[in-house]
Amino acid sequence: MHQATNNSGLTNIIEIESKSIEHTILIIDDDNNLTLSIKEKLYNIPEFDFIVETANDPFTGLKLMNILQNEGVNVSLIISDLSMPGMQGDVFLEESMKFFPESKKILMSGNPNLDAVVHSINSANIYRMLTKPIQELDFQLTIKQAIESLELDLRVKEVNLKLKHINSNLSNLVEEKIYELAYKNQQLTDSIHYAGLIQKSVLSSENDFSNEIPNAFTLILPKDIVSGDFFWYHNDENHLSYCIADSTGHGVPGAFVSLLAFGALRESFEQNKLKEDVNSIISAANNQFRKILNNNSNKDSAELGYFFLDWKTLELKYCGFKTTLYIIRKSELIELKGGKLIFGDEIIEQLNESNIQRFQLMAGDSIFMTSDGFTDQFGGKNNKKFGSNRFKMLINLISNHHHKNHKKLLIKEFLDWKEDNEQTDDVSVFGLTI
Repeated sequence: MHQATNNSGLTNIIEIESKSIEHTILIIDDDNNLTLSIKEKLYNIPEFDFIVETANDPFTGLKLMNILQNEGVNVSLIISDLSMPGMQGDVFLEESMKFFPESKKILMSGNPNLDAVVHSINSANIYRMLTKPIQELDFQLTIKQAIESLELDLRVKEVNLKLKHINSNLSNLVEEKIYELAYKNQQLTDSIHYAGLIQKSVLSSENDFSNEIPNAFTLILPKDIVSGDFFWYHNDENHLSYCIADSTGHGVPGAFVSLLAFGALRESFEQNKLKEDVNSIISAANNQFRKILNNNSNKDSAELGYFFLDWKTLELKYCGFKTTLYIIRKSELIELKGGKLIFGDEIIEQLNESNIQRFQLMAGDSIFMTSDGFTDQFGGKNNKKFGSNRFKMLINLISNHHHKNHKKLLIKEFLDWKEDNEQTDDVSVFGLTI
């Protein structure tokens, strides 16, 4: 059922740089089909060598971990479903700490329970939460980051060991400082990961949006663990209201601003009886946003695009703040350019019908919006910005492909362009095919 690996602890850690590590991964899920699918996804990651162990219930998983531990096998990653008979996944991951406290833990759920997530963070040091259905690109990226984080932990131990041997007279002081910094860094990183989980639980979900509107997508690529970019939407059988926004800054400050702006938009929409009255909704949201921040300046703000679409008539109403809405009709690109104002401006209170752009969509049209994170990304042969002109050509090109491939093509182009460069900013892109 399982295969043991040779692991003699710290005595072999110096060999990390000279040979690749064979990682053992344990999958716990009562859905055999999903387990096989996850195994297949793991073997599609060429950067690492994996030995995959599986169990179809938590109790079998605990027995398996006991066997692996007795045989000296070190489990690098534990992937567990949340809802399983007999024992919840968060409780199982807490129990796994008795066997492999340093392994990375990933929790999966089709309906995340915030209490269970918080429990896993506090008791099992959960690394990441994945929402079912599992998206392959998101899954591969999460696995890579988890393994890289684990290997980084091993390298930190290696560095500490080498420093200890270099100068025994200074080793105690060096170790204290290293562990102090590592502890503080880990606390900060854990806090940011926790903030990311909270942000995801509050903001709109990419998967939920695509499942509800199969011919549309939203792409969010944070520069850091949390994002200043966000989107909000409301959809029913008659109308779609949608907003994509780029808040001031990125990381934790941007994330806080995004949560406040998101809440203001949602509250304004719910309280406004005329859902097609874009002016009133934006103005009320802006007032609420400024009131929360006691904002008399534009320091905390957002660039955004907001539209209202009537599904029956296909009439579109658009209001943009430094954000352009692109329409592609039979390879012709049409731009509804946003104004120079930003969300958070006091002057937004003076919005009127002249700020709204109307457009009659037709079957076959594609519409896109993006934050400046995509176009400002440095890369390519000459390490230049991607640029708006190249983005226009890109969306015109991918509009000829099936709408289900649009998001994948955008991600591939962005990563190919960025290569090894640091990501410049948070990235968000919206697309819809009529």
